[in-house]
Amino acid sequence: MKKIFLLAFICFSFTQLWAQHGVVFKLKYLPNHNYQTNVSLEMKATATVTGDSLIINKLKEQGITQPVNANVSLALAGVMKTGALGADQSVPINMDYKITNISVSANGNQVPIPPKATEKDIKMSGHVTQDWKIKIDSAYGKAVADSAQKKMEQMMNMMQKQIQFPDKPLKPGDSFTQGGPMNIPVGKEGNSVKVDMGITYKLVRIADGKAYFDMIPNFNMNLQIGKVSADMSGTGTGNMVYSIKDSFPISKVGTVNIKIKVTSPKINVDGTAVATSKYDCVIN
Repeated sequence: MKKIFLLAFICFSFTQLWAQHGVVFKLKYLPNHNYQTNVSLEMKATATVTGDSLIINKLKEQGITQPVNANVSLALAGVMKTGALGADQSVPINMDYKITNISVSANGNQVPIPPKATEKDIKMSGHVTQDWKIKIDSAYGKAVADSAQKKMEQMMNMMQKQIQFPDKPLKPGDSFTQGGPMNIPVGKEGNSVKVDMGITYKLVRIADGKAYFDMIPNFNMNLQIGKVSADMSGTGTGNMVYSIKDSFPISKVGTVNIKIKVTSPKINVDGTAVATSKYDCVIN
């Protein structure tokens, strides 16, 4: 019994020392591992549509009256598999994801979604560089054109930038902010989405090989296509659990309050929304 208490005391002391001096966190993709991921998003929006009376009347005929109350549900699941560490210190990676659910309704009326939206797998291959960035080499078994590759890598980099850690030890109570402005190309006409997104992380505690963070996201987004302009901004709260042995986040949940404004020659939209998201990852 004394040995058990001694072992427990040593473990407790080590944990306290660990938390006191801090931990250097890194986001890594370990060789020869599987990252099974599930992501879900639920959004409830309320908006007022003004503008062209013909369009407004057509919406009324379809049972969509003012204000418009919309619900959106999206779920994505898949796996990311890494291979053996290469001589150049890069790690090959294969990704296979599928949209498992899409549901959109407006004022209680379900919006038809093409069946193909949930039938096709999203398959990509690439490698993780020495600085832990994902580079896309092929999609659906075919080499990726430079323009498509650039778009996909920008999306990957934007997601990765939200969970980069500072190069210094963190202890409970410490916080840091990640993110920044990005331009994401959209379509073939040179259009882009301008995003300025940041997340402030606060390390709350370290226990059982995991680090628990509070999150405060803030973002502004602008999409300009021809004469149509869409602006969105928001802030919220959330939390993240990070596995120290895997050097990777294993769960994230969050809620964001959003303001929406769309302007065009015929239709204008002013609205608000609440989006809740959930992410979990099983690593083996």
